[in-house]
Amino acid sequence: MKAFSINRNWISVLAILLVLAGWQLAAVRIHLPLLLPTPGQALKQVLELLLTADFWHHLGATLGRGLLGFGMALILGLAIGIAAGESKAVYSFFRPLIVVIRSTPVMSVIILALIWFRHERVPVFVAFLMAFPIVVQNIIEGFRGIDHQLIEMVYTYRVGYKDRLLKLYLPSLVPFIAAAISSGLGITWKVLIAAEVLAYPPWGIGTQMDTARVYLQTDKVFAWTLVVIGLGLFFDYLLDYLLKRPFRNWKTATGDSSAPARGHQ
Repeated sequence: MKAFSINRNWISVLAILLVLAGWQLAAVRIHLPLLLPTPGQALKQVLELLLTADFWHHLGATLGRGLLGFGMALILGLAIGIAAGESKAVYSFFRPLIVVIRSTPVMSVIILALIWFRHERVPVFVAFLMAFPIVVQNIIEGFRGIDHQLIEMVYTYRVGYKDRLLKLYLPSLVPFIAAAISSGLGITWKVLIAAEVLAYPPWGIGTQMDTARVYLQTDKVFAWTLVVIGLGLFFDYLLDYLLKRPFRNWKTATGDSSAPARGHQ
């Protein structure tokens, strides 16, 4: 298993190197940095950005908005998802709303948010609204995987809601919550940057990307894009370490072979 893990890591590294090689060849072939800078030029811009104080301010603003919007989606999504999983009436009530939100184009949400809110709040609202149905859907799917006999038993013995939540629901929903966080954060960074580009708050990565576009600083656009990709990778690996690996160890120890659901992006 360890050898397989090492080989898998090398395969991932190889895939990244192939992407960089293709990017380099395309940039050399076009030979027009205004359209497509080389990976070296983009990485040089990243290093230059890292040395500026404003970089960390922009990064912190974007990071704060993303975590705030997703945090609200996670809390509300958990509450509604658990309620919908417990009650068919609650599920029937919220199902049309979830479908509508999931089917609404991101650009429509951003444009409406620009009309409704101040520019600094637009990215937070968009991140919340796009991640919310992913969390709810994962929690509902998690409830479908719980043994119905166990649910009937806790109701038969009149187990209190707190005990049902802490001893049955949450332990059973751990892999689905992990999947919701992973999928929800993935979509959060995408829609957040798009919202910042259009809302143009004073501080934010999206604002800097649009400013670079106006001044035809393509290498800087690529640099900020690499920063966002790095941000997403950081949280993906962090969540894998904090949530998924402990769950795999627990699953191995208990012999549970159930698989977590994935959110719809």
